[in-house]
Amino acid sequence: MKQMFTVLVALASFSTPVLAQSSSTAPQLNITTEAALNMAHYAVGLAENRHLKLCIAIEDTDGNLVAFTRMQGAYAGCVEASIAKAKSAARFARNTIEFFDAAREQNLPIGFVPGILPSAGGAVFRQGDVVVGSIGTSGDTNENEQALVVDAAKHFH
Repeated sequence: MKQMFTVLVALASFSTPVLAQSSSTAPQLNITTEAALNMAHYAVGLAENRHLKLCIAIEDTDGNLVAFTRMQGAYAGCVEASIAKAKSAARFARNTIEFFDAAREQNLPIGFVPGILPSAGGAVFRQGDVVVGSIGTSGDTNENEQALVVDAAKHFH
């Protein structure tokens, strides 16, 4: 019995590191809560300087909301749109303007594909070449929203 207990303890002490370093999984970089809050704050500053009233969503690479703000005066209907834009950018690792342009120029019905929002106002954050999160905005013109998310994404480091 003592020998079996020793074996179980030995297995338990080795199993955690082995599982954590499994070659079948790869670590995924993700935006931290602190970085997401900083990016939301930065985006609000950009919006205020441009006299915009927006909803701003920051999401991780899986498209999960990490930070959100609805600026004073932003339309309530823009809450879900900003989140959907950030989610679409994150899950497909590309700026939503690419979907928007493809839908317009090639008359592609990609708006019916679950998770894709063909609209301006969603951009990814990159660490090097790796997508680590995204931003989505809603509440103003396509041009103003797109300019803001591109400028915010450039600020990410």
